Parts: sequence; structure tokens; C-alpha cells
Amino acid sequence: MKNYIPIAIVAFFFFSCQSKEEILQQQYSVEGMALYQTHCENCHQADGAGLRDLYPSIQKSNLSPEALACLIRNGKKGNGFMPANAKLQTLDIAELTTYMREKWGAKKQIYPIDSVKLALKNCR
Repeated sequence: MKNYIPIAIVAFFFFSCQSKEEILQQQYSVEGMALYQTHCENCHQADGAGLRDLYPSIQKSNLSPEALACLIRNGKKGNGFMPANAKLQTLDIAELTTYMREKWGAKKQIYPIDSVKLALKNCR
């Protein structure tokens, strides 16, 4: 227990120096990473490189966040198959999209829940 006290103190000071937006960004990214590991990593791999022709690389995907949200929710049929993730909630998709855009798109900003709702409503 004594070992955790210094860690807690350091964490408190670290997080108290950040803005709410920075903390929320980190929360979305960490939660998104966990969701990626659970729902995506098995096929697309930890580094997003995919598996040759079987599962595409998502490292340099140029999908818009709206298209990515729709793809995550509804999956894809055609050349290859990606199962739908209908059980993921709107927040899950926002966090997952935020993580993927930060990791492979160099866009360090939250993809908001309201934007996910709108994107899912307009999926084609």
C-alpha cells in the first residue's frame, strides 16, 4: 500500500496540470486503444498493418471519421469481410475513432459523440 502513495501523488500533480480537454483526449485515446485491442487487433494487428490480402492495413487509411464510424458499426461486405460491431455504443465508436485517427492519422483531437451519432444516422 505504501508503494502506491507516491504514485498517486505524482499522478495527481500530473493530471492537475492538464486542461479538461487534454484529459478527455487522453481518456478517449486510452479507452479507444482498449477497444481496438478487443475488437480490431486480431485482424488488423497491433500496428494496424493487417495481414496482407486477407485483412487490409489501416495504417495509412484515408477514410473520413464519418466513414470510419459507419464501417465500425456496420462492417463491410465485398472483397474481404469485416463483421459489424452493432454492440458498440456511440461512445465506444467515438473513442475507437479518436484512437485510430491519433495513432495512424496524426490527428490528435476527439471525434465527438454528437458527430458519431450524425455519421451513423447518415450511413449509406
